[in-house]
Amino acid sequence: MKKTLILVLFCCFGVMANAQIQMSNSALVKADFNTPIFREDFDSTSADWPTLSNFNNLFMVQNGTYYMNRKVKGEPYAILSSKKLTANSFQLNVRINPIEISPEGYIGVLFMLQESSVGGYIFEIGPLSKYRLRQVKNGLYVNITGNTKSNGWVTQEELINYNQNNIVSVVCQNRNYDLMINSKRVVSFNDIEYRDGSFGILIGPETKLSIDNFVVMGTDQSGTTTLANGNSNISNVTINEINNNAELQKLKATIEKLQNDNDELLLVVETMRAKGYTSPDDFESKYVRSVASNNALNLKYDSLVNEYLLVKKDNDSLKSVLSIPVVSDPGIDALMLELDQVKQKNLELEKENAVLNRKIKKITGGSSNK
Repeated sequence: MKKTLILVLFCCFGVMANAQIQMSNSALVKADFNTPIFREDFDSTSADWPTLSNFNNLFMVQNGTYYMNRKVKGEPYAILSSKKLTANSFQLNVRINPIEISPEGYIGVLFMLQESSVGGYIFEIGPLSKYRLRQVKNGLYVNITGNTKSNGWVTQEELINYNQNNIVSVVCQNRNYDLMINSKRVVSFNDIEYRDGSFGILIGPETKLSIDNFVVMGTDQSGTTTLANGNSNISNVTINEINNNAELQKLKATIEKLQNDNDELLLVVETMRAKGYTSPDDFESKYVRSVASNNALNLKYDSLVNEYLLVKKDNDSLKSVLSIPVVSDPGIDALMLELDQVKQKNLELEKENAVLNRKIKKITGGSSNK
């Protein structure tokens, strides 16, 4: 099934929960789900699950597993399907391994997401065995579980296995929802607002995860009607940015790489300025002076080597004539010590010159391209 990949950057702001949502202390869904509707086992790389490698993300399919690493702080990253689940009946199971979740990170299963992010739900797991249910309302997050102080998070000890597989399930029947983690029901609610919606995965900032199974099941009565084509311009789903094709992803990755290169260059410039360098010309003049100093040291080094060889030759001749044990010569020892010192300083200057030369080429090269 072909899906559309969409980058969704949600505004991280909580408001009061929707009054239409009715919470329940007991399970609301009674149906049995035994009809496969959709399955992804990540057996091969495809456009459905993109391979990304840039400053912000590292995503890849490998050995039947989809790895996601959101490396930056701030906004999350979402991958959505263009397919839609109807609210009649479905069971969505995702096998997730939360490899690493930062204190501000989270992993979410998106479901019933509406066009232009005017609505939908996010069922999340976080650090310290926490879970949370949020609703997307016109681009904002609405906490359904928890309270304002906890930012919607609810702690349930020994609920989540970190660095191990967990089954996150969303079960729906007639707009009644039961949400489970590892077969333990944690949230049940009713909401009549949505007839259908898209589904996908949300990865929070500074978070690593892997997914090796993504399954949608239906009842005997729901059949294949549970999963419908999203023909209502799902590509318009966006808040801050949209990325729904491979070419745009490549362009974005290129832009990010250029930005990273520029940041590194600025850091080099600032570092060199702190050392007294003020311009490319200054860099070059100091480099020339450094080279001249190095050349002078090389000449001194060569002279000392020649002097050492002459002294050693005389010493060897003397030993052969007198046939006496070698006696340490203070003059030779001092000369050898000075020779070693000059050799060490020569190596240090060569390393410094090589670094300066690379930085000059990088800076002058960057200036010539403007």
